[in-house]
Amino acid sequence: MKAIRATRATNIFGLAAAAAMVAMLGCKEVKPVLPKKPLAPGTYQMHFTRKVLGPLDITIDGIRIPIEQKKKKARTLTISGLSEGKHTYFLVAYREIIGPDLGEIEVGATEGIFRVHFAKRLKLAFANPTLASVPTAPGIPGVTAVLE
Repeated sequence: MKAIRATRATNIFGLAAAAAMVAMLGCKEVKPVLPKKPLAPGTYQMHFTRKVLGPLDITIDGIRIPIEQKKKKARTLTISGLSEGKHTYFLVAYREIIGPDLGEIEVGATEGIFRVHFAKRLKLAFANPTLASVPTAPGIPGVTAVLE
């Protein structure tokens, strides 16, 4: 009988020690995601939580912006040349889920904007895998978008 009580006590002590270790591991310091270098005024940089394949399509203030894709897989989308003031954007990814995919940003005169966006790969088949039916984006003069 005493052996059974000792085993139960050992199990309870072991579970308490394991719970304490898990709590200590879960409370480690969280490092924020920051831009690699300071952003210039008029720049909006989206950093994705995982690499996206593209193609991406972005609309700023109702006008589609062409996106130059430098790598096959990329983690950042940098939009530069935005004028000062409020802008709305809508982001479409054909192979990923990106969130938030729409929003409003306010571009200031002193620094750029940096935000982290969630990205998750989709596993599905397209009826038109070439995406040839999408017309080219007209763009806004002076505004460029680079996926790298």
